[in-house]
Amino acid sequence: MKKLTIYLIIIFLSIVIYSAQGGFYPTGSIISQASLFTMLGISGIFFIKSLLQKHNKNLFYYAWTILLLLNIVGYIITGNLSNPYHFGMFKGILISLLTFYPFYYLSQTNIIEQKHLKIFFFIVLPIAIVNFYFNQELKLAQRYSENANIVNNSAYRFVSLIPFVFLLHKRKVISVCCVLLMIFFIIQGAKRGAIITGSIGITLFIYYQLKSVDKKKLIRSYLMAFFGIVIIVFFTYWFYIENDYLINRMQLLNEGNVSGRDLIYRDIFNGWYNSSRLAHLLFGYGFAASLKFSGGSFAHNDWLELLSNFGLLGVLIYLSVFISAFKFLKHSIISKEKKMMLFTILTCWLTTSLFSMGYTSTDGYMQAMLLGFIMGNNLNSKNKISSKEKEYE
Repeated sequence: MKKLTIYLIIIFLSIVIYSAQGGFYPTGSIISQASLFTMLGISGIFFIKSLLQKHNKNLFYYAWTILLLLNIVGYIITGNLSNPYHFGMFKGILISLLTFYPFYYLSQTNIIEQKHLKIFFFIVLPIAIVNFYFNQELKLAQRYSENANIVNNSAYRFVSLIPFVFLLHKRKVISVCCVLLMIFFIIQGAKRGAIITGSIGITLFIYYQLKSVDKKKLIRSYLMAFFGIVIIVFFTYWFYIENDYLINRMQLLNEGNVSGRDLIYRDIFNGWYNSSRLAHLLFGYGFAASLKFSGGSFAHNDWLELLSNFGLLGVLIYLSVFISAFKFLKHSIISKEKKMMLFTILTCWLTTSLFSMGYTSTDGYMQAMLLGFIMGNNLNSKNKISSKEKEYE
């Protein structure tokens, strides 16, 4: 047990240190490389430990694992090991998928609890804010014009943090303040994909506030929920109308300006569909094949990325991940806030997969941590119920 606790401390520290690169120390330095190596190394250990478990596995675990193995084997067999784009994508996949396993395994043994994830959230949130301003200053410094309007990709980090707020369900005021903070930076980032995905997450958070009122203090609870929702809506609208650059970008989106993604999607789909070989349709063209079809750009769509890389096989495996997750959501015995958190993760992830990167994102460890915790916590709850039933018998 002590050994597992040490693993928990190390994995948390390595993730925090890795996420702090850029704002607190140079990106790509030996510090970030060491923390990434540690994070993936421990994740790999628990990947093996979980595979060796004879029980405590569900359909989601198998679908997630098959997706990971598909990409690992695909990279080894068809990837270009010397190509930095291939390596970068593979690194993102390992961060997004491999990080699931320590949280899945340790949650089953009560080593990881909600309080640990809360502490992590309150550490990473200010780090995300510092990194946001660092990236903003870096982009402005690289410009030759005095135009201060930029798109900050760090906005996606705050979208990834939204599900953590459900862990603060007993602290309504704190959770609303955290949501407002994340809304501000998502809007300031002017990243349209983050705006859309973040809006879904915030809407689900508002819905949960209305569904989780204390029935013993009904009037007080509804009043608190009402004022919290009013504050969120008011400040969201205020942040938005004060950002002329974002308003202009949203208007361009309404006019069909999608930053060239329509052309990328068309080229990748046509490249896959027009193949004369059945093997390419079924199994794709190999790791990072989207670069070949699009002229050097990734798909910015998980489904097209998998379609070009691993064909219909890859798409079906990815689809099975979502199907198994939603089935788990329906039949699991976890608490209401965990179910809402899981639904928010899946909805935001599914939305992101349509116009950005989900399973290949270097910020994917956020959702992997929570998914592992929730899935493992469900198995832990089942084990407790089984133990009580045996005692009763």
